[in-house]
Amino acid sequence: MNKRVLAYIYMPVLFFISAYLVLVLFFLPFKETFDLFLSAVSITEKAESKDIPSIFDESKQKSIQAVDDKVPSSQVDYPTLGTEYGTVIIDKFNVQARLIYGDSQEDLRVGVGQFNGSVFPGEEGTTLIGGHNTADLAALNGVEANDTITIKTNYETYQYQVTSKKVARFDDKKAIESLYKKSDNNQLILYTCYPIDMIGLTDERLFVYAERVSGKMIDLNI
Repeated sequence: MNKRVLAYIYMPVLFFISAYLVLVLFFLPFKETFDLFLSAVSITEKAESKDIPSIFDESKQKSIQAVDDKVPSSQVDYPTLGTEYGTVIIDKFNVQARLIYGDSQEDLRVGVGQFNGSVFPGEEGTTLIGGHNTADLAALNGVEANDTITIKTNYETYQYQVTSKKVARFDDKKAIESLYKKSDNNQLILYTCYPIDMIGLTDERLFVYAERVSGKMIDLNI
């Protein structure tokens, strides 16, 4: 009799506990996914609302006093990391992207970012600039040889003529080998994730190569 009474009392309790555990285990992955989604939304909102510092003012170009048709580096207001200092323009696709010095995730959320191991526009060597394929640099898919890319800064406006483009893995050093070569001119490499219509991380990058055709070079010695 006692065993029967105990069964009536404890069996429903055990059944309830078992059912609760099953429900928790079933919905836990959905809860974690939802939490991650909320975190992502929160991060995005903070990034979009963040007002990054900017020193870009095209009118300052008028105050630059060229020497031997070059911009003295002593007159250049160089940016610090995370600072907007120019605009990248691709007229063919109505692109006007904010140019940030640095290529962190925060930088790329608000514009295109210059790798800080590359030279500034107008300096001898290669300027490497990247951006998301879901934003301004999606236009790189349609860029062709001889197209013009313009970069406006505080100190000068530069125009580059596209020479070539290619798709390569993100870790392909040959894709950016010009970074490590000396040059009397200023080259430009723009890159973005590939395929263009792919959302999320990919292993491939689309690289666009261009040469400076106008705009005064910077003289680092004066």
